[in-house]
Amino acid sequence: MFDLTKVKYDVVAVTSDGKQLNLTEITSHLGWEEGEKELSAHISLQLANVNYQGKRISDYVQPFTPIFIYAFINGESVEVIRGTVTKWSWIESNKELYLDIDAYDEVQALRKNQDEFFFTDGHSTSAIVKKILDKWQVPYDYQACDVKHSKKAFKKKYLCDMIIETLKDAKELGGGTFFMRAKEGVIQIIPRGTNETIFHFDLADNIFKTTESFDVGNIVTRVLIVGQDTPKGGGKKSKKKSSQGGSGEGHQKIEATIDGRTDLGIRQVIYERPDKTTLEEAEKAAKKILEEQGQVKRKTSVESPDIPTLRKGDRIRAKSSTGEGYFFVKSVRHNAAAMKMTMELDEDKDYNKEKGIEYDTSQNDGIGGSDPP
Repeated sequence: MFDLTKVKYDVVAVTSDGKQLNLTEITSHLGWEEGEKELSAHISLQLANVNYQGKRISDYVQPFTPIFIYAFINGESVEVIRGTVTKWSWIESNKELYLDIDAYDEVQALRKNQDEFFFTDGHSTSAIVKKILDKWQVPYDYQACDVKHSKKAFKKKYLCDMIIETLKDAKELGGGTFFMRAKEGVIQIIPRGTNETIFHFDLADNIFKTTESFDVGNIVTRVLIVGQDTPKGGGKKSKKKSSQGGSGEGHQKIEATIDGRTDLGIRQVIYERPDKTTLEEAEKAAKKILEEQGQVKRKTSVESPDIPTLRKGDRIRAKSSTGEGYFFVKSVRHNAAAMKMTMELDEDKDYNKEKGIEYDTSQNDGIGGSDPP
């Protein structure tokens, strides 16, 4: 463990001729974040555009300039994040010049490059992901699953989307949950909660604020499975009347009703069974919809002193008046200037169950009541 009050940061840029330029003394508004739906870490800072060795800082820090953020922890310098400048703007205020800098890590390059790949049936998750990254000579640390996939044809897709689609497919095939992030110039494809040090946050001593919110605005509690539409008056689809369950008069036969948390009211969606999908497969798809959209959406947010090394995907333990348990960090915003951070959390239900912990706020889950069908 370390004393958070003694943490200090260094900001270093690498100039076009390879020299390291320490910008710490002229840096303000330093922060970085890893958003829940963002794949790349985003660094933001402001630099005083002063003269240095006969030039302005803006002559050294240009688009595509590498930026490194280091933290001094227990007397050691640790790289916490890096990126390359993608947005660069001048600000003049009170007769002084500043640079506003936005930089993104290595994952951003995967978001900006398109390619085409074809994989026949039976390719494993690792084979697909590694071939994509190897072609683009991207350093990686692959610790994900290795299930077999059906044929995949990627046409004019961004590299990042190919990998995310493959990992999502692997999850649906039972391979588990994995995600992608960059660390020290290497793309990591790893499971959540791989951090060795699990930080503990307690409202009594190191949490500034916690927020728990519950939302049923987009909940789904019932899925109707229907056959494909049979157009009135015949046509090609009318010939499939018996196999698709249509009435032949423009109606769709209800083949199954899958209920979820109808105690919260009826929020119904319709799933049209594809032509070559069995009813059993359609029911699995309906249950997956309920699994992903059928629960009260709980949002847990924690504001605390900044821990520079904490990353999106890490496992932490948190205790507040609503309960205590283990969580995954869904997103994190480091405010280095104010020495604090804000985390959005997702309960680690499996780990809590393993440890015999019940993080239960169910008294807040029964919001609503029943609506008439």
